[in-house]
Order: sequence, then structure tokens, then C-alpha cells
Amino acid sequence: MSRSTEKEFWIEMSIREIWTQAHYAETAYGNINLKAINVIDAVFSSIHSFLSHCAIVSKMLKAKYTDNSSTTIGDVLGISSLSPIHKRKFRNSLEHYDKELKKWIKERGVNSVIGTYNIGPKSAIDIPNMIYVKHYDPTNNTFTFVNEDLSLGDLFQEVIQIKDKADKWVKQLQAENRAKF
Repeated sequence: MSRSTEKEFWIEMSIREIWTQAHYAETAYGNINLKAINVIDAVFSSIHSFLSHCAIVSKMLKAKYTDNSSTTIGDVLGISSLSPIHKRKFRNSLEHYDKELKKWIKERGVNSVIGTYNIGPKSAIDIPNMIYVKHYDPTNNTFTFVNEDLSLGDLFQEVIQIKDKADKWVKQLQAENRAKF
């Protein structure tokens, strides 16, 4: 496969990495409910892995070859800057757990009732004013972090669409390169 410029090679390698990270996210997502039956630690580990791979996909989509460039890898693939993959508030909260912990303790107080690392519908717990620190509901694929919900299913669907676009882009490039020879 021949490339004419460093920029073209960078774009190709970036898109291949997006595909790989989307694939890893898909694998992690697939493991969440398989593990929900038996192993709580594995469920939350898989959720964190899924979100981490999604964050890398987001970063790669926003990448530009140079600081002066206006074109991102997302532009090359036709992924909108408004894509749900770019919503980072939830992932940032997890990444900066130390700050979030201080914040909600200050807001709620030291006598708060907390629920953490629970699996199942919240209605099954039914404790008034509970703070759901980390909770996963497999009935609707919702992950809750400090009472904020994130639909993992919706994010998963977006990752699959991005993976498909990256895959088509690489296959198109390979077909064009074969045609040159």
C-alpha cells in the first residue's frame, strides 16, 4: 500500500485506531451483561473499559494533523462534532472521581445513604434519598454515577456506527490501492 504523504498515512493510521478502539468498546460492552449474572467486579470493570475506549474514539475523531488544520478525522469519516461519542461530562466525572467525591459529599453531607456497585433496577433497592454512586441496570443498559444516568446502549449504537464508517473507509482505501497495481 503506497502513501503519497505523511498526512495521508497519519489519517489512515488514525482511522485504523478508531476502528480498533470501537472494536474494543464493542467487546467490553458485550461483556457487561454476560458478567452481570455472576461477577459484580467484572461488570463495573467492563463498563469502565467500554467508556475508556469510547473516550479514545472521541479523542481520535477530534484529532487534526496540525494545529492550523481545520479538518478533523471525524470530518474525514463524516462523524458530526455533535455525535454522542463526544459527550464527555460523564466520562470526565469518572476520570476525576476524587473531585466528584468531594463535591457530592459537600453537597449531601457525611450522613448520606449511598448505594455503590449495585446491579439491577433501582426500584428493587427502594431506599429513600439514596445516592447511587455506581449502579448498573441491565434491564435498560443504564449506568448511574452519582445519580446521573448514562444510556450505555445508546452510546454503544453510536460506537458501532463509527466503527462501520471506519471499516468502510479502510476497505475503500484498500480497493483504491489494489486498483493502482
